[in-house]
Amino acid sequence: MSQSALQDTLVQYEKYLEQSGFSQVTIKNYIGDIRRFASWLAAARTKPLLESTGEDIRRYCLELVTAKAHPAATVNRGLQSIRKFYRYALQSALVEEDPSLGVKSLPQPKSHVSRGLNESQMERFLDAVRQGSPRLAKRDYAIVQLMLQTGIRVGELTRLQISDVSLSEDEGVLKISGQGALQDREVPLNALVRKAVGTYLEERPTSSDDHLFLSRNEDPLSARSVQRLVNAYAQAAGLDNVSTYTLRQTCGEHMLRDTGDLALVARLMGHKRLETAIKYILTRQEDLTEVAE
Repeated sequence: MSQSALQDTLVQYEKYLEQSGFSQVTIKNYIGDIRRFASWLAAARTKPLLESTGEDIRRYCLELVTAKAHPAATVNRGLQSIRKFYRYALQSALVEEDPSLGVKSLPQPKSHVSRGLNESQMERFLDAVRQGSPRLAKRDYAIVQLMLQTGIRVGELTRLQISDVSLSEDEGVLKISGQGALQDREVPLNALVRKAVGTYLEERPTSSDDHLFLSRNEDPLSARSVQRLVNAYAQAAGLDNVSTYTLRQTCGEHMLRDTGDLALVARLMGHKRLETAIKYILTRQEDLTEVAE
């Protein structure tokens, strides 16, 4: 779409808004939002305004969050403007379908407090694990480090097979099998988790069962058992409201602060959509600003 064609379209859209009884301030905001979206489309060399897709709109909204550090409320207001424009375009036969229909608003965080553990809390928690039952300490320490360093879900962890772990002195890879809508992924293992898992494997009981983590009875460890051991160590460390979800959250927050790359963190943690990663990992406006910096 040329600049003149875009201008003509926006002139007609402005007349439509005026006839619909919107205030001049609202009209100015609606037109400004569409101009900014059209400029982004042109700069990104994607399709023109009247040929854009839902994926284009999602990418634009996510860039406003990750690159511009706009709060979710601001992004959602812009998304509402885009929806309004495409409803008009559909009614006016300018487009055959509304690309904004499947685009969801961004979740707006309700909490101002990080849901993960800070460095001091992590060390207290890990100390509690180290001081646990000698028979299970190495297993439990490997479990906790895997969750803290990879963000693996508890269900994914209990399904792990020995063959899913590849370790050497200098590198390691964890293969995580997804179920349902979750995709398979490979996650690199840092030195901390390589050492923890390697030490556990040296003392892992010989068993016909190939699951990586076994119970006292050498059966596959259940998700409920992992939840219980995390809760027990948290209590021993004097920490409240700590669960396997907390450990996954901690991994996401720390990984994001280390890399500044939300898309990379989302992929490593197995989030299919970036919107999910934003809701899961970014809990405060300060988090968004830090990523942008």
